[in-house]
Amino acid sequence: MILQDNDTTIEQIGIVTDEAQFKMKASRKAFQILSDLYSDKPLAIVRELGCNAMDSHIASGQPNRPLHVHVPNALEPWLTIQDFGTGISHENIYKIYTEYFNSTKTNTNDQVGMLGLGSKSPFCYTDAFTITSIHEGTKRIYNAYFSQAGVPTISLASQ
Repeated sequence: MILQDNDTTIEQIGIVTDEAQFKMKASRKAFQILSDLYSDKPLAIVRELGCNAMDSHIASGQPNRPLHVHVPNALEPWLTIQDFGTGISHENIYKIYTEYFNSTKTNTNDQVGMLGLGSKSPFCYTDAFTITSIHEGTKRIYNAYFSQAGVPTISLASQ
């Protein structure tokens, strides 16, 4: 989704002698704050991942195809949201999926996503989750988890 951005004109009076840009320290605390934006965490995960799944269907030209959703129960205590869209390339898993505020959907109003935060929403509820991507006929399974250093990490588990 295209985010409306306003141009800002800055007028300075006087001479600037020293300046520095703000930055973020990559820490568990920073990533947890960015992933913990939700008041109803389980619902947020379903909503965020469900929207990403529907966006994948839209990108693949099948916007009306249903998703497969498995909700946790006593015998099978896990959540699965499966789409039948484009999948995520191995390169984009590492280049886009793992980068907060990076999204492939910022230049279109045809899809919901845009901030590059929703795919990380499971971190608001758990320290680890699994991503399965089938892209161009290759199935890859990734583990996303907080490393010992406390930073969200992703690793290829199988191909």
